[in-house]
Amino acid sequence: MHKETYSFFVIAAVIAAELDKATKIAKKLSITASNARAVALRAGEGAAGFRPLTDFIDKLATVTVHSSTEINTLAADLSRTAANKFRTDNAINKFEAVYKRAEGSHFIDSLNFGYDRTKGCQYLLYTNYQKQLSKLTTELETLKDELRTAVILATLSRVEASQAGLLYQESLNNVANNVESAASAIKDHISTSQHLVSNLQQEA
Repeated sequence: MHKETYSFFVIAAVIAAELDKATKIAKKLSITASNARAVALRAGEGAAGFRPLTDFIDKLATVTVHSSTEINTLAADLSRTAANKFRTDNAINKFEAVYKRAEGSHFIDSLNFGYDRTKGCQYLLYTNYQKQLSKLTTELETLKDELRTAVILATLSRVEASQAGLLYQESLNNVANNVESAASAIKDHISTSQHLVSNLQQEA
């Protein structure tokens, strides 16, 4: 296998691994939301303002899991397209090598149909690869933007925790800390994926 193609598959595998880690963290964030909801209920009216925040935390977790799964699928599709393009590029190179060696041969024109058809496939695969790469870039940026709300959620959670009774403040502050640390960890995985995608764009 060509070195660049091997490199691509390694990059695609690492992107998939990064998004898998992000998904697992997001699922834990969903559990955090459930626990926070239970604490807020026990705290009663003192934590009434905290309850709606748990819904936002849960929504953030759901969006992150869904987006991470979709991005993983995009990475897999991109991998398949690159593999097909690699095979097509090889075929074109072989055609052109034959054309060069057999220049002036009586039957050389018989290759034209196959060559033109393969060139057409090569163009379509390249175009598709660029579109998939662009979509992957956009989805990663969108998910990163979604995670910016986590900082606001954590801040609001701390404010609401301060309104609860002393018995529940520590538990509710822990929720805020968990949301902030989870979002930060997920953003790190997204940033790593974005860096890897930029490498793919350079190789494209």
